[in-house]
Amino acid sequence: MIARLLGVKFLTLKGSLRSTEESRHRVPAFTVLSAIFWVMLYRSSYVVVTEALQIQPIGELLVQKLLSITFLVFLGLLMFSNIVTVFSTFYLADELEFLMTKPIPKDSLFAARFIEALTQSSWVVFLFGAPIFFAAGAGINAPVEYYFVLIAILVPFVMIPTAIASIVALFITNILAANRTRDAMLFMGVAAFAILFVVIRSVRPERLLNPESFESIGEMLRLLSAPTSVWLPSDWCMDIVVPLLYQRSSIDEFSLALLITTPLALYFIAAWLHRPLYHRGFSKAQEGRHGQSLITLMRDWAMQRTTTARQSLDDRLAKLAAQPERRVSTMRELVRKDQRIFLRDASQWSQILIVLAIMVIYLVNYKYFEIAADERLLGDVGLYFFNLAACGFVVVALNGRFVFPTVSIEGRSFWLVLQAPISLERFLVGKWLGGVMPVLIVGQLLILISNLLVLQNPVFVGLASLIVLMITFGVSGLAVGVGAIYPQFHNPNAAKIASSFGAVIYMILGMFVVLAVLTFSFRFTMYFGEGYAEGFKNHLGIRSYLAFLFALLTPLIVGWIAIKLGAASLRKRM
Repeated sequence: MIARLLGVKFLTLKGSLRSTEESRHRVPAFTVLSAIFWVMLYRSSYVVVTEALQIQPIGELLVQKLLSITFLVFLGLLMFSNIVTVFSTFYLADELEFLMTKPIPKDSLFAARFIEALTQSSWVVFLFGAPIFFAAGAGINAPVEYYFVLIAILVPFVMIPTAIASIVALFITNILAANRTRDAMLFMGVAAFAILFVVIRSVRPERLLNPESFESIGEMLRLLSAPTSVWLPSDWCMDIVVPLLYQRSSIDEFSLALLITTPLALYFIAAWLHRPLYHRGFSKAQEGRHGQSLITLMRDWAMQRTTTARQSLDDRLAKLAAQPERRVSTMRELVRKDQRIFLRDASQWSQILIVLAIMVIYLVNYKYFEIAADERLLGDVGLYFFNLAACGFVVVALNGRFVFPTVSIEGRSFWLVLQAPISLERFLVGKWLGGVMPVLIVGQLLILISNLLVLQNPVFVGLASLIVLMITFGVSGLAVGVGAIYPQFHNPNAAKIASSFGAVIYMILGMFVVLAVLTFSFRFTMYFGEGYAEGFKNHLGIRSYLAFLFALLTPLIVGWIAIKLGAASLRKRM
């Protein structure tokens, strides 16, 4: 029965990849883009590892600590993503209403849902986390056994957060009132993110880049060699891979036993609890969709504000008749429509809290990155462009979450757009302009505040703001265009649309755009930034000016091409 339930999902995915001519190109395109990104991530991680190894006498311990922090970050991200994914997979999936009416064994249904949630929330760790650990092995010349063991331990490592999230979701749906279920899940997600922040800050990773902050070499060695916590799965993994990485001792058998038995024990506990409690939790979760929760009340208030007329119909008609004749801007009306839809969708704007939390956490920690500016790993130039890249990636992620789904959430009402007297290109440009402003504000605040925290000179601050501005406009257009190429009009859940296959394609392309802009603007930025601080010593060639101009225009060109391709793709569906 488990194989049949999973087989239906597999056949659905397989059919979607072969349903149209465009769909047949998805897998090759995704494979090529993922391979390029994989190689770039591997290469950058390899450089960091080799540079860290040259810092004697703590090089090897420094690499070990960096890997430990990487495992810890992945663990926190998995906890956050699993809380959201498990709740959607076990309680809010559309097919559950059909499956719950069939004579499916409870254990089989739980196992199928568990594997689906595990796959959806953890595949990114395997695909984009592996290059980091492979680069560490290559930099230290680890034996072949290291790579096989690394892949093997990632399976139980990612199972633990899924099992914990399934138990937490089960208790929340059964204990709390139905109209508080979604609020509680949102709170748990934010709480998991906050716990991750506290744990990472307790490690104080910035001290690793500043040896002078330690009173003695013994204190430094003690910090680098001490585990984060013996109760964390991330440290169990380190106890297994580190002996293989340095070929010095045998694997810690106790940590290996914990890593194998813990996910199995949690899985069986979750399965045992789901037998008597799942049906009740599922029923209450469906009631929670229409209850008077905090998010629902805020949504109803926003909907009332955007739908209730402030005057009577006669007064509004009289006011309209008194106005001179004027042409109605279709672009402005499209933007206003998208703004109202955004306000009415509580699942969209409620995640602004998470965005604000990410901004605060990044800005608080960025001040500590200044320590790295005086060390060999970064320096002033590296710190400046690291900040630009980080802000660029934040802009890409925000567009992927809020702008990419805007075409798909038109849903079945998209036929109204097709009947309207506007072109599809103009429709997509309206989506572009309607979604870019919030992301633009966040991007500008992030880059300005972060540069002011480390007291960058005005030229660097101005150029960074200009670069992020162009990246924001271009990547927003890319999000709209790729969202139109891979629409999901049947899917009303914006969060699922933002984690779909097309969204992954967009994320990879957006990161390529950010890296291309930073590469072509490097010499121009450094020339004027350092020239302002130290004086202009020589002239900049015409090629550097052209490269900077190309860097500014590249995002806009990419965004416009994506919109043209998106309009052509939508036109084929008519």
